[in-house]
Parts: sequence; C-alpha cells; structure tokens
Amino acid sequence: MTAGEVPNERVGRAKCKLVYCSNKKKRSNTPYLPEEIIFYILVWLPADILCNSMRYVCRQWYKIIRDPLFVKEHLLRSTTGLLIQEHFSCAAQFGKFGEMNTTETKVNFNFPNELLATCDGLVLFMDGYDDKEVYAANPLTKQRVAAPRFRFPSFHFDLSLACAYSTMEYKLVCTYRSKKSEVYHCAMVTMGKGGFIYWANDSCPCVVALDVESEVFYEFPSPAFGTEDSTIYYVRKGKSMSCVVVHYYKRTWDVWVLSDPRSHGWRKLHEIDLDAQKPRIRRWRFIWPIAWVSNGDVLVSGIGCQSRYIAMNVKTGKNFTFNSMEHYCGGMHEFAYSLVSFPV
Repeated sequence: MTAGEVPNERVGRAKCKLVYCSNKKKRSNTPYLPEEIIFYILVWLPADILCNSMRYVCRQWYKIIRDPLFVKEHLLRSTTGLLIQEHFSCAAQFGKFGEMNTTETKVNFNFPNELLATCDGLVLFMDGYDDKEVYAANPLTKQRVAAPRFRFPSFHFDLSLACAYSTMEYKLVCTYRSKKSEVYHCAMVTMGKGGFIYWANDSCPCVVALDVESEVFYEFPSPAFGTEDSTIYYVRKGKSMSCVVVHYYKRTWDVWVLSDPRSHGWRKLHEIDLDAQKPRIRRWRFIWPIAWVSNGDVLVSGIGCQSRYIAMNVKTGKNFTFNSMEHYCGGMHEFAYSLVSFPV
C-alpha cells in the first residue's frame, strides 16, 4: 500500500481511494515568476494582444497592464505607423511598415468626422453633428472623452493635442486669428491626466513652439531658407520637430531635427541622396515628405499628383513604393496603438 491510499474493507476486490496526507500541502501547477519578470515580458507584446487577451489572464496581469508605469514603458517601445483616413466615410486603417512592404488593417472605431490630430495612440476629432463638441479617444480601448466646453472663435482656428509627460496630462490647444488683425491667440484646456506643439511655415524665417507643461512659448530661427532650387518642409518626428530641405537639382535632402526648443539648437541628422538610394529613386518631378514612421527610421513621402507614396529608410538607404487605397486621401497621421487612458 502506498502512502495516501486507504483500502475500502467493504469491497471484496482490492479497491482503493486516494486521500491527501495531513502532513503534506497542496502544490500549485502554476510556475512562479517574479512580478518584475512578468512586467518585462508583457511590455514587449503588441498593445492589441495586451488589451484583448492578456489582461484577462489573472488579476496580477490585469493590475500590471493597467499600471501607468507599464503603459508609459510600453508606449516607448511601440512602433509608429500611419493612421490613414478615408475622405468620405471617415473610416480609418492603420499602416504598419516592414523592411520593404506595408500592411494595412482596419481600425475598429467609428470616427464621426475628420481626424484633427494624434498623440500617443489618442486621436482628436469633432462630433459628427455638433462641430463645437471635441473628443479624444483611444481606438484600441474604445475610451472616448469629451473636451471641456469652451467658446471656439468663429474665425479660422486650429486644434492640436499634446501631453505634459511629467504629470501625464493631455491638453487640447486651440490657436486662432482675430478677425480684425493678424495677431494669433491661444486657448488651452486640460482633457485628463503626457511635449511641445510647433507652428512653422516655409515662408517664415522662425519657428514657434509651445511647452504644454509650463505653457511657455519659444521662438527661434529656422535652420535653412528656401531658394529657387530648394524647398523647406516641417514634419513632426516623434516628440521632436524636423526640417527637411529638399534640393531639386542636387537631388539631396538635408534633415535637421530640433529635440528641445529650450536649447534653440538644430542638429543636422541626415543627408539623403536620392540617387544613392536602393533601389535608385526615379527622377520624379516632385516628391515631398509627409510623416516619419517606424520610430523615426522611415520617412514617408508623396510622389507628384499620383496616389503613390515612397518609404525611405534613412538608416539602411533602402526604399520601396506603395499605393494608397482607393479614396484614402482624407489624411495621414503618425500613430501607434497604445494603452493610454484618461482618468475617470
């Protein structure tokens, strides 16, 4: 007879039943891992898997994934792509960039209007019926928050979304010009508890930046000036601003980046030789930069009047062309799925 087996004397044949010994403890079949190890395993998984599957595994995983520190760490590791919106239906797709191709998947969120801005996986848009109602939403978690109501100017205005990362407060910034003068004004409201917003134009010699945390404006000169054979484009690059100088006859692009406007220091980051690209870029008459994706490694540009685009990897020198989907001309925004949420 083995330990833990008790014979049943009322049965003629040898029949036993199993009971636990009082001096032994039950053992769990679940292997134990320190919470720090689980944290750094989960942080490498895509946001959609974390949101739709992993957070339901157990209370410990749910708590880790909901932790603001985890959300912030995961956001730093997220790979950016393009949020491409249809012009008529306002439906959107997410374009993810590989080494030599793109994959597009439908964004499962009902956008009632044109997207105005994106920030850390959040999107800003107006209501489909009341253009005075502004919302920010996370298309992955489906959380949607209305901005505090404030009086929009009746004249031309522009809306942006930015984050003060020391407090993780997201702010809606409205800039507008008065009817009787060329003076621009700025109104700001806090949407919740993540940053600079930039204003630049190729015809102006200066760039203006707003530190959304301290709410202080900075003005500094542009790193270059447009000439007869060159044009300047300003393109957001992650949390920085880039200035791309396109030289038409030399067929080279100079890329300058401004990481911190408080230092007033532009830094030349890349010089792109179009003829040295692999494969060599054809002599299209007009190419212009649109957005940085893949965490600043790939520059997406438009090609002439065609519905075609080119993705150039500034580190490897490789590039490939791709076509936009039919009617997808409503807008393109740098975007990455995230777990960012507003406090309830």
